[in-house]
Amino acid sequence: MREFSATRFYLAGVLAVLSAGCASSTSPQVPSTGPDTSAPNPSETVVSTSPETTQPRETTSTSTTDPSPTYIEVPGIPPRNGDVAGVRVWQLPNSPDGDMPDQSWLAVGSDPSGNIFISGHDHVENSMLYRLDETTGMLNWVGDARSASEQVDNWRSTETAEKFHTRPTHYNGRIYVATLDRSSIDGAFYETRGFHWYAFDPADNSFVDLSAAEPDGVGAKHLQVVTIAPDNTNNRIYGITIPENKVLYLDIEKQETTVVGKPEEWEGYFYSNRFMWTDSNGHLYFTGGTKRSQWNRGEDPRVLDTVWKYDPQAGFEKTDFRLEALSAIEVGQWDSERQNLYVSDDMGHIYRFTDVDGSWEYLGRPDFPAGETPSGNNKVWVFQLDPNGETIYLGRSDNFGAPNEIWQFDIASAQSTMLVELPDLDASAGSEDFITGYDSWDLNGNFYISAFSMYDNENAYLVGINPSELRAALNE
Repeated sequence: MREFSATRFYLAGVLAVLSAGCASSTSPQVPSTGPDTSAPNPSETVVSTSPETTQPRETTSTSTTDPSPTYIEVPGIPPRNGDVAGVRVWQLPNSPDGDMPDQSWLAVGSDPSGNIFISGHDHVENSMLYRLDETTGMLNWVGDARSASEQVDNWRSTETAEKFHTRPTHYNGRIYVATLDRSSIDGAFYETRGFHWYAFDPADNSFVDLSAAEPDGVGAKHLQVVTIAPDNTNNRIYGITIPENKVLYLDIEKQETTVVGKPEEWEGYFYSNRFMWTDSNGHLYFTGGTKRSQWNRGEDPRVLDTVWKYDPQAGFEKTDFRLEALSAIEVGQWDSERQNLYVSDDMGHIYRFTDVDGSWEYLGRPDFPAGETPSGNNKVWVFQLDPNGETIYLGRSDNFGAPNEIWQFDIASAQSTMLVELPDLDASAGSEDFITGYDSWDLNGNFYISAFSMYDNENAYLVGINPSELRAALNE
């Protein structure tokens, strides 16, 4: 008999302590190609706009309030064992209001204590955040966008929060996410109010709408954020928007959002990177564009064939970090010493960035079957660097009928092998269309990924994998 432990969470708008340091219903719109719905949907209304050629600097200021919290009792979900040793599985529960988290796009993260965080979203109305407790193994809902915003009267009747597409990101004791309410590469984002910042504080189990005190109650009017990256040097969290690719950031001390803009050379709408990073000097590195026909919008490969950098003092600069293809960086993870960063595009080209000298190196690509990736549909949306820094585990997703797979890539030799097909790990989770997740390890040698399909009335799965135990079981 399974035991369910209840955890008390409270929702609030903006807590005063943050300043000290730190819906309408619509029908699901299913994209023809599945991933991210970044391809325009024929059923969506597209607002005709002209791309900006200049980006004025916009700043919005905030204040703080301390509303009375509303406590909600939420039962936890225990794990079940997968079909092979070294695998545990959870299925995300509905929100207290009944929202079904049937998707989880690149939205699994961890904190220094080994707790795992995963966002689930319905890609229509609301987005939820969950925590897997390292000590108990219980998966709990900790908050959702609509409930947190309603607590401070910052949710409009026509507003939705399709996704927390951002990886739950730990910074100074809190977990940060941001909303992405439109992800098509067109002007549909102009139909939205704008994105919200949210933060979960494990100290008091509060999930707060940080944007409630900003002008218009959003981080920036109309803009939607697809990925975020913390900056320890400048005490801020960067974000980038889709489809304009504007850089912005949240100043943690001031609780203030600033829209920086984008390089002048970046014209029009095109695919946004899903992973970007900062170095120890406080520089932001980011990429854009894709050669994939489902998302390519005619962007200039001569502009997007390298990594770009943003220096808060000097502005935007094109680096000499060459990319093997017109393919934005999708996933990545620092080593345990935060000296070397390993990243990949969704085609599996793996690179290493070394912080001490700012160097860049192409390491290779797994021996994926010819004719599939990069020319086909398969996507690398799983990327896990093992704690000893020797092996990268990559997941091939979106195989359109073929099983999704976990591969292992040896960094020293650049050799790779397919470790396992997902149905062999767990029949239920392995039947789903997509797997995603990067940089999401606990302290016991397990990494975690999401498995889900779109609009199938089945909640997403969180799958924990211990590669050492798994390899031993597979070799028996």
